[in-house]
Amino acid sequence: MMRTQINAVTIAAQDLLKLKTFYIDTFGWEIQSESTDIVMFRLKHGLLLSIYQAEDHARYLGSEPVTTEILPKVYLTIYTGSLKETDELFMELESKQVNIIKKPAKVFWGGYAGIIADPEHNYWEICFNPFI
Repeated sequence: MMRTQINAVTIAAQDLLKLKTFYIDTFGWEIQSESTDIVMFRLKHGLLLSIYQAEDHARYLGSEPVTTEILPKVYLTIYTGSLKETDELFMELESKQVNIIKKPAKVFWGGYAGIIADPEHNYWEICFNPFI
């Protein structure tokens, strides 16, 4: 049976330095390890976020690099502790001139969420989920 957990998420980067700087300056994340083609951030609960240079990422996957900017099929979520915390985080992100796709609002399933994009249009939902 497949384990019900995700251990790592990898983003293919067109500009590795730009994304690395975004996650350090915007989210305050610390680098666990890095090389010329990959940067890894250790997040809570053992989750690893890797940012991999697109050409190397494609070679690893055995495919061609994706270079078009289209609506992502996947977005990543960061949970907050409250509606207030979500709003405060969005005010901070706005002051850092982060690309806000959708300001926080109540959502159909009962939560409160907004969406931002990193410099390469990877989407992040910042969300208060009252059911967790």
